[in-house]
Amino acid sequence: MHDHDPEDRPALRAGDLIRCLARFDVRWVLCGSQVLALHGAKFTPNDLDVVPDLTPENLERVAACLEDLGATAAYLEGWGGARGTMDACKAWRPWPATAENLDWLFVTRFGMLDIVIKKADSYAALIEGATWEAVDGAECWVCDPRKVLAALEGRRRAKDHARRAAYREMRQVFGMPDELGEQGSAEPMP
Repeated sequence: MHDHDPEDRPALRAGDLIRCLARFDVRWVLCGSQVLALHGAKFTPNDLDVVPDLTPENLERVAACLEDLGATAAYLEGWGGARGTMDACKAWRPWPATAENLDWLFVTRFGMLDIVIKKADSYAALIEGATWEAVDGAECWVCDPRKVLAALEGRRRAKDHARRAAYREMRQVFGMPDELGEQGSAEPMP
């Protein structure tokens, strides 16, 4: 049942999403802004970034979890590809359970769930050094926040511009050089 509008952006209930992933025995690691928020970043994540193990069996479990959540592919203005239209987002279904089909941002009854495959390090790379932590009352593997900060280097999205000061502060917390200091003069962010 896919009863969500692709343009909906419900409030994130991270604990409920994590419990659903656990119920389906999905192997995954948390990445993205939620990791930084857990370590004190002063912003509120709007989605849960999940990097799954890409074995066929695990991707089947991811698809089953998305089906249970009533997930709908989120419509992202300006994004092309297979889900570049509202109709394509409405027509999306979890099967086939392939990396190509599951690599997207989804609207669920518990908020936005981002299954990150192409734009993140692999599950194997992120689970190395990950810690088991509580997130919104549920426990999961959380990748090393330094890996998130390294992945954000050079990003020029609007939300990165808004969070620039928080990223810098987190880099200081983890003893990382300032991104701009490493690169010399960076181009201005939009």
